[in-house]
Amino acid sequence: MQVGVTLEETAVLVGWRKRSDNHALVRMKTEAILYASEGVGIGIIAKMVERAERTVQEWLADWQATRMCSVLTGHAGNQNAAKLTRDQKQEL
Repeated sequence: MQVGVTLEETAVLVGWRKRSDNHALVRMKTEAILYASEGVGIGIIAKMVERAERTVQEWLADWQATRMCSVLTGHAGNQNAAKLTRDQKQEL
């Protein structure tokens, strides 16, 4: 599945991929999108980012639907699944 990426999008994605302070999921998604834009197969991309082929297909479908918004999902630093609230963690 090949996806289209503009030059501007490529520059931003490469920047996100190189930043060590970005969440690992953001870096993996950017790599997958960049590989797909170069025509690399889903199976190879899945191996490179260590995710299931179905996951990579979903990432690429999301990319085609919402472009840059699909990469930054908001899961990084998410506190929703934590057992303690932020205030409780601060008390500890």
